[in-house]
Amino acid sequence: MENGGNCDDREIDNRSVLHYELGSYEKTKTTCFRGTLTFSLRYDFIHRVLMLHVLRANHLNNTPQDKTSTPPHPYVKMYLLPERRNHCKTRMIKKSSDPEFNEMFSFDVSYNNLPNRMLQFTVYDFDRFTRHGLIGNVIMRDLFDKSELLQWTEYTMQIVGSQEKNDFGDLLLYLAYSAKTEKLFITVAKAYNLRPMDITGASDPYVRCEQIYQRKRIKLRKTSIKRANLNPVYHECLEFDLALNQIDETNILIQVMDWDRIGRDDLLGCCVLGKESPTKEGRQQWEQVFSTIRSSTTLNKEQQQQQQSLLPNGSVIINEIDVTENIEENEVPKAVGQWHSILGEVPEGFRNIPKANKKHQKRSTSSHCALHNNLKSHNST
Repeated sequence: MENGGNCDDREIDNRSVLHYELGSYEKTKTTCFRGTLTFSLRYDFIHRVLMLHVLRANHLNNTPQDKTSTPPHPYVKMYLLPERRNHCKTRMIKKSSDPEFNEMFSFDVSYNNLPNRMLQFTVYDFDRFTRHGLIGNVIMRDLFDKSELLQWTEYTMQIVGSQEKNDFGDLLLYLAYSAKTEKLFITVAKAYNLRPMDITGASDPYVRCEQIYQRKRIKLRKTSIKRANLNPVYHECLEFDLALNQIDETNILIQVMDWDRIGRDDLLGCCVLGKESPTKEGRQQWEQVFSTIRSSTTLNKEQQQQQQSLLPNGSVIINEIDVTENIEENEVPKAVGQWHSILGEVPEGFRNIPKANKKHQKRSTSSHCALHNNLKSHNST
């Protein structure tokens, strides 16, 4: 399922780039935008490096801390996430709201690894005597947004200021379901703009997913921990058993946690997948995945009823068929991707969910066999 989760990254991330950097960032006010940054990208296959040409910035606003009308002294730092140890930096341009940088840089990275990388630009206002002011950031999550980078491709993106108090970041999830095996696949792809929780200004995030059925926690799965990263990339697939007749009463609580060596881990944010999700995205993604499953199941049940025949003595023979045999023709089910604006706290209805006892778990695990057992019993009679 790892490959299935990556299949639509380009389409989903294209929408996310538009959502964040091209002027429709709904969660923040228009004053959050600090200007635009123009740059070009190309991959050099001979030297195996990503070439970056920082061209210019335009309409730069002063930092929120700077109330003066003096133009900033801007410069730009670049990171190829998730690696943050190595970075590039432009020269500083004095007193300019429209600086022309025109500088070339390169990052040592293989071409096949580019889909797992994000390019971060951080624009600063230089100050000789105090800490440099943060003007804003540009995050390019899809390096193949416009082209395959075989030649120079130019981009102009919005510079976004610091997040507001009600912004807890975003999480990209892929959801897929195999009716053949009655398994749910959740691919945790990446997170963006998480809150810093450590004194170093970073967090050590991981994602935990809880399967909740009839207000009981059935199963818990976790991703790996990404150290000191506010824009982590995971692409990890978590698998859950989910019977067809349990779909409507199942919800998935997804929590982004900050790992702590001492004490309890902190909550960075959460979202819920399922019919009881408090967000439109959580309900919509769940419905998109299972709407086709329900229609296919209904069709197969109708075919099953048509194959029933009566014996002379009035007894019924049911030709045993697999209700799910035509639901999934491919071994890897289609994954539906969705960006989720994570909530600052767990919704009230999903707090302190008790763990299911063994009897409840056994009943939940075995219920997906009930339909097939009923068919077999009818056939034997």
